[in-house]
Amino acid sequence: MILIVGGYAFSRHQSIEKQYHMDMENAAAAINDNNYTAAENYFQEALTRRNNDAVATHRLKQTKVFVSAMNQLENHRFGTSKNTFAQVYKIHHGSEVLNSRSHEKIQEIKKVQKNITKYNKILKYARELNEAQEFTLSNQQLDTLFNTKEFKKTYYTSQWKTAKQLQKSNKTGLSQAVMPGSTSSSAQSSSNGNNTAADGTTGASASSSSNSISTLPAPNLSSAEKQAADNYSGSNEYTVTKKDKELNGKVITQSQINNARQELGNKSGQFSDQDVRNIIKEAAQKGISVSEAAQ
Repeated sequence: MILIVGGYAFSRHQSIEKQYHMDMENAAAAINDNNYTAAENYFQEALTRRNNDAVATHRLKQTKVFVSAMNQLENHRFGTSKNTFAQVYKIHHGSEVLNSRSHEKIQEIKKVQKNITKYNKILKYARELNEAQEFTLSNQQLDTLFNTKEFKKTYYTSQWKTAKQLQKSNKTGLSQAVMPGSTSSSAQSSSNGNNTAADGTTGASASSSSNSISTLPAPNLSSAEKQAADNYSGSNEYTVTKKDKELNGKVITQSQINNARQELGNKSGQFSDQDVRNIIKEAAQKGISVSEAAQ
């Protein structure tokens, strides 16, 4: 009878040990598959086979700490998450896989924190340009972010939203931008008439001179743009009113008209300041670029 009971106890012990090792192996496999919930369940099962087992206890705790760190990272609590990942190393008899992953996450967080500092500096400068009504230059700063692959990651959601808000503000600002215009044709005609009288030219000559002025490019054009006079097809011959030069009561700096002409490229010489002004308005109203509006 003693032999039978002893044999049964030994057999049961062997079965429990086998189940324990199976639970631990399954837990390790679950960790490899990033299935941490399953891993926790297997460790808990292992502890029912071996009460207070040190390895199963430590690895269950380690898994929970790792999961907590991952949740903190997903919520963009980068500093807290980095500290929690560091705690994973301090747990004895832990999983080497979790140790390795924690190390990788800490390095990743350091990179993210460094990028956030860099991106925030760019956003600060873009905001300063926006406040100075240098909307095109502000957009150029934002483009450096939007064209960066790293910036599209969810870690930078806050910075992305800020950049999009600034971009929207710049778009609104550009829609209100009025480019400094060329002198109206009526003013040109008046000035030309005075010069004609002073020179003693005939009325016929003055009339001829007045007619020729309407075909000239705007007086603010560069020498390169003046060479495109023969191709000029703008509408500068019409009288430009104060309202034509304003949008919501705001006047744009000369640097802004230069930026618009740079975007127009070789076609810039075909347009007067007023034409560029109208193109800017159309671009803002339609939400398209200056070059697209000029087509």
